Amino acid sequence: MTSSFGSRLEDTVKKTISENPVVIYSKTWCSYSSEVKSLFKRLGVEPFVVELDAMGPQGPQLQKVLERLTGQHTVPNVFIGGKHIGGCTDTVKLHRKGELESLLSEASNKST
Repeated sequence: MTSSFGSRLEDTVKKTISENPVVIYSKTWCSYSSEVKSLFKRLGVEPFVVELDAMGPQGPQLQKVLERLTGQHTVPNVFIGGKHIGGCTDTVKLHRKGELESLLSEASNKST
């Protein structure tokens, strides 16, 4: 039974990241998650945020699915345009290099 449950969660993740230009899997208490969310806010981007710690028992399971899909077990787990970007450091690095904005505009063009 667990395998079908895991794949259902995997489908949910894939659907979420394909339907939203920017998705952040986050935890409400995580300072790195807050940093990424405020970076997007400053850029005028409204990300789709999934707070794993506010989901009850499904949160840790979802985090395991994310780790399986991305190889990353920490939050924030950031997706732009359906592509896994990484965590806080990766996102900030892209922003510093000036590459985040082009990714964001590509992603928002895809979804319209």
